[in-house]
Amino acid sequence: MTDLRAVLTSIRDANYHRGGLRCRWLFDAEPATLAGLIRDAERMRAEQSPSLPGAAGHVTRWTDPSGRVEQFSLLTASGRYDDFRHDHDLSTFGKRFRDAARYPAFNSLVAALPDLVNMRLNVLGPGAALAPHEEHSVVRSRTGRVGVRARFHLPLVTDEHATLLLDGDVFHLAAGTVHLVNHGCVHAARNAGPADRVHLVWDMLLTEEATGLMFGDGPPLAGFTRITWPGPEPVGRREVPDWRRIAAPVPEREAHDVRFLDVQ
Repeated sequence: MTDLRAVLTSIRDANYHRGGLRCRWLFDAEPATLAGLIRDAERMRAEQSPSLPGAAGHVTRWTDPSGRVEQFSLLTASGRYDDFRHDHDLSTFGKRFRDAARYPAFNSLVAALPDLVNMRLNVLGPGAALAPHEEHSVVRSRTGRVGVRARFHLPLVTDEHATLLLDGDVFHLAAGTVHLVNHGCVHAARNAGPADRVHLVWDMLLTEEATGLMFGDGPPLAGFTRITWPGPEPVGRREVPDWRRIAAPVPEREAHDVRFLDVQ
């Protein structure tokens, strides 16, 4: 049986660059599930307007995007897909996905995931990149509890030349597989492939329910199968001499006791 508290501790360790859990396979989408998500992504990109992370004032501008980078925010208070204002507010309240009938596969995924902070459809065009940067997976709740906000990637359309850097190790994230990606690591994204790289990316507060669903031994997400072997392995190594960073919300000395978060 998986020790869920140990999962939190391992994510914490990687957040402070002390080994730990940086990237892990979690689920494989069943073929029909992946096909539905790809259809919804194609339709959304054709019908809706994205926000541009490279634009002045964007919440992601500090990561120094280059090339064509687009973001559709699926969980909002306004219903606009270019509304990024509450993507990183550490709240699960007041935001919802409104177009269930138009994008049924997206709606099913959002409905299956508890304690979501955000859900984004992210696009990197050929040659596009996000510069090395450091966020933080260890957070402090409104009640003062120290816990984890975890990030997950589900590549929908990708290429072997689309890579993700995590603390010097280079990974390729396979299409159709849900990955934990520890955004407390120094990380960067690059699409050196010939076509757009399209990922669903979401953050969850790791409550006991959310941790059990994503890392436990129980039933998987509907439309997915749980992966029970470790992976992925890095495909290369790239040292990063400098990177952008934001101040740590929880100093390492205060993160000894990492607990399940409450819903907030």
